[in-house]
Amino acid sequence: MASPISCISILIIPLLVTFLFYDVSNADRPLLEKVCKQTWDHDFCMSVLLSDPEGLTNVLYRLGIVSTSVSLKIISTVNGEVGNFLVGVTDPVDRTRISNCQTYIDDISDIMQLAKNAAGSQSYSEEAKILASAKQKIIDCDKQFASPPTHVSPIVDHTHKIAMLINISNVIVNMLLSS
Repeated sequence: MASPISCISILIIPLLVTFLFYDVSNADRPLLEKVCKQTWDHDFCMSVLLSDPEGLTNVLYRLGIVSTSVSLKIISTVNGEVGNFLVGVTDPVDRTRISNCQTYIDDISDIMQLAKNAAGSQSYSEEAKILASAKQKIIDCDKQFASPPTHVSPIVDHTHKIAMLINISNVIVNMLLSS
């Protein structure tokens, strides 16, 4: 028969370990809050950064690497969704525009890989230039729908998501450059 002390130990030790890890994790949230308060969409930013286990860090440059890594995954998914959407488009003007956007998104994926490399080598000025290039690609995509015949982009939700990802990385880079 187990002693009362060993029974209590079996119950207390897991709770103590859980409590200790919970406190450490919450101690790292202020950096995420500080970053996400400066982005276009706080909740989106938090969900992106917390979607990676490494996102809960108190080191800003590591958070920058996480941001670009997660962005690469999301951009790949978005590009697939745009490709799936393109299959059902019959209007030739929209097909051309969306196809062009898909090319821009492919380019952005390559650009974000360069941004991740720059973040990893702590070349923040270079990363800022690279992110500006990615931002311009998404602007170019959206601009196509402002040309005659004008109408709202049918993939605006997708392009907006990419723009928000770039914004998160930009905020982190700007914080690193100003520190």
